[in-house]
Amino acid sequence: MEQEFSGILRERISIERQTAGRDALGSAELQYTTVGVFWAAAEALHGGTASEAESRSAMPRWRFILRETYAIKPGDRLVWGDRIMTIASVIPEHRLIPKTILQAEEKR
Repeated sequence: MEQEFSGILRERISIERQTAGRDALGSAELQYTTVGVFWAAAEALHGGTASEAESRSAMPRWRFILRETYAIKPGDRLVWGDRIMTIASVIPEHRLIPKTILQAEEKR
């Protein structure tokens, strides 16, 4: 069963968390530190309600399944290739094979 789960983890994703940093003048600077790099399975999610899914401003949403981890939190940034997303939810699943399910929305 473990080999079957490993076989679907084909995408390489990076999880980053925002940190407070200062530039040379002491101003707040937006910085991210890498939490980890993971193998994951990616799946596109359809929009929620019909009005949300058909909206011109609706951003694509994705589900990522990866090995069990407790390092990822909602609000972290997910980088997948040239796509940058915000993690909306982190769901631990303990049935059969422990895994973590992430739901993320692309940023503009």
